[in-house]
Amino acid sequence: MKPLRRFSIRVRLTLGTLVIAIVFFAGTAVVVHRQVASILTSSSVMLLQGDAAQYQQEIADGRGGNLDTPAQGQLVAVIGPSGRVMQSSLPAELAPQLDALAAAGSATQDVRTPAAQYLVIAREVATPAGVWQVVTARNEAASKLSLDNLTGALALGLVILTLLLGVGSWLLASAALRPVSAMRRTAERLRGSASVELLPVGPARDELFDLATTLNDLIRQLRASADREKQLVSDASHELRTPLAILQTQLELAHLSTGDAEALLGEIESAERTVQRLSALAASLLELTRIEGMTARETTSFDDLADELVDAIDRARLLSIGSEIVVDYEIVATGSASAAAPHAGGGAPVGLAPRAMSAGGVGASGAASSASAGAVSGGAPSGGGSASAVGSFHSHTRVSPESKTSSAPMTTLPGPGGIELSRRSFGRVVDNLLGNAIVAMREAGARTAPVPSPTATVRATLTAGAAGFVVLEIVDTGPGMSAGFLPLAFDRFAREDESRGGTRPGSRGAGLGLSIVQALVTSAGGTVTITNRQPRGLGVVVSIPVAGQHPVSPQPSSPPLPHSSPPAHLERPASQEHTA
Repeated sequence: MKPLRRFSIRVRLTLGTLVIAIVFFAGTAVVVHRQVASILTSSSVMLLQGDAAQYQQEIADGRGGNLDTPAQGQLVAVIGPSGRVMQSSLPAELAPQLDALAAAGSATQDVRTPAAQYLVIAREVATPAGVWQVVTARNEAASKLSLDNLTGALALGLVILTLLLGVGSWLLASAALRPVSAMRRTAERLRGSASVELLPVGPARDELFDLATTLNDLIRQLRASADREKQLVSDASHELRTPLAILQTQLELAHLSTGDAEALLGEIESAERTVQRLSALAASLLELTRIEGMTARETTSFDDLADELVDAIDRARLLSIGSEIVVDYEIVATGSASAAAPHAGGGAPVGLAPRAMSAGGVGASGAASSASAGAVSGGAPSGGGSASAVGSFHSHTRVSPESKTSSAPMTTLPGPGGIELSRRSFGRVVDNLLGNAIVAMREAGARTAPVPSPTATVRATLTAGAAGFVVLEIVDTGPGMSAGFLPLAFDRFAREDESRGGTRPGSRGAGLGLSIVQALVTSAGGTVTITNRQPRGLGVVVSIPVAGQHPVSPQPSSPPLPHSSPPAHLERPASQEHTA
């Protein structure tokens, strides 16, 4: 088979068809030849039996001494009981073999002589006088001639039919492969130009239609990927040009400041900040490339997601220190399994109870005795210049009336596992979204007043079991985004000049945070949406399907955060809040 691989598909199809045709037609010819030969032999035997029957009847009637003379072309020999030949019309070449032919019995004999080929049968007739023998023969020259003519006709027909089938196979293969040739020519044109042309798709919905459609989809994806790479190179070049130019200027100024130690130190520090910005930009680009190239998926349970959310809240509260921005969170396990029994004898809550924060003076403890059933509240700091936050976990667990603690259930997601996103990646998503919100509100406050409004709030809500999704919703009371920028928010290096982009020196990021968020969520099969809230603020909804589920897209359920007054859940009685 290996030598055939050097030929084209058309040649291989034609050769294969010819081989099949030769085998089929040759087999058919052999069968026909044998059938005709059998028919001719049967006809000759019947004629011989008819010739012998006439003389058998005469002998049986007692007329053995007065037998009829054989007709013209009838070859018959009759041997009497004494062994004497009573009648014979056999040819001279058969006469010497008469005794042997008569002794052969009733079997059909094929006798070949130098002059001809004969078919011979012998019959015995028993009489009171003894046993008579009747031998009849027939020249097979006519049958052999007919069979030879048939053999020639079959051979000629075999050749003609094989050639016709080969030509037809070649033409059919050429017609079937014509769309492939057209696709190849189009591909040659596409390879040598920047054309937006696609491969031709035929009207018939056959395998070639499917192939052309699949290849066109691949071409579109490759073009989109190439466009993204070109855009990335262009954007990265643009982003790197400014800090590199600044760094070059700072180094030149450092050379000019060699006589002034203080000025030289200032230029070096400025250069270090520029290098840090370049390093952060390069790290973000590498992270984005790594995310887009990920193939292995790590599954994370809802418990781990909730723990990571609490960690991210801790980091966000540290980021908000020095402002009056309230960082709040809520974990709602609407699709959790049955709640566990309360922890025996009270004590520390289990499951998803918020944990103590190690920085910023923010703490967490178990629920107070007057807390509503199933609610676990995180601590909130008091005093100016510190972050304030309230965290809660809602489940179906009841608070024991005898103790001042609650047992939060261990929450599991439906399906074979959690979401296909690692805990670290989920933390990166939350960090980016919370960081964007805090920076945007801080910058908005810096532009409008010396101190931001004390009602500035960021709230993160994590919900499990919402129609087969895990939903993370981040809402804030910041300035929001302009309507024209919303469609571009996830583009690489996209930054808004005002509001969320920031205008203070050093506050502006590389514009890759939301791109990284979208890449991470998309890799897990989820979606990210951004909407402006009324009357003020921004809402980001991250929906990630549970592994193994067929979810229905959820709808965000968080109520809008008021701008003029603190959220209702922040105005809790003192018994429900714990200040570190």
